[in-house]
Amino acid sequence: MASFEREEELVRRLLVRLGIDNAATKDPNADRTETGIDVMVRLADLRTIGVQVTEVDPYTVPGSARAQEKAIAKVALNKPYGMCGQNNPSVVLDAIARVITRKTKIAAKHSFDGYDEVWLLLCGGIPECGALVSTSIMTLLLSAEDLNSATDRLLHNSKYDQCFLLPILAPEKALYQWNRATSWKKHIQPEDISQVPSQTYVDTITKATGARNWQEVKRLAIEEGRKVLTEMRQGLDR
Repeated sequence: MASFEREEELVRRLLVRLGIDNAATKDPNADRTETGIDVMVRLADLRTIGVQVTEVDPYTVPGSARAQEKAIAKVALNKPYGMCGQNNPSVVLDAIARVITRKTKIAAKHSFDGYDEVWLLLCGGIPECGALVSTSIMTLLLSAEDLNSATDRLLHNSKYDQCFLLPILAPEKALYQWNRATSWKKHIQPEDISQVPSQTYVDTITKATGARNWQEVKRLAIEEGRKVLTEMRQGLDR
């Protein structure tokens, strides 16, 4: 079971991405009562948001890739090692749909009285043991249309007012946002100039996308993801 501190940190990351300031967070289960909410958020306008937080494990067998990577990381002693994240969009979509199905069943058991809205926050690529990549999501290959096909009906039949998919480590700073009015939308946050991918990479992947050469798009995305993760690990070692 994830700690409140870990879940709160992920919610804080989401609030920053949404541009929400001056929000207070609280543990709704501090008295060990299971409320169905992981983090309570009190906004500056006095609205109360209940957020359920979970991690997407983008593999057919949940936990298998993370266990393998932890074993590799232990041997590598926190130095860069050879392992890439899931790059099959259909497997990722199945994993997301599986998580949403499980969470909607949990939410159905609770009333959520006292909350103005209830959000579901899905995260992937959460750093652990230095920087794990096994749960990273290749956002370049994941569209809002794909998410709508796989999960829109599930969410419309749920108690959630909004759902977010926030990849922590990914080749681009993507945030996917769902609500009942607009369904899934994908938002890309501009990178700091020092973090922008090289022009060669941008030109190459744009050309591959235009030619609908999806194998080359996958290869380039994986290569860029490895580069980003290696640089992050090196930064952690400094």
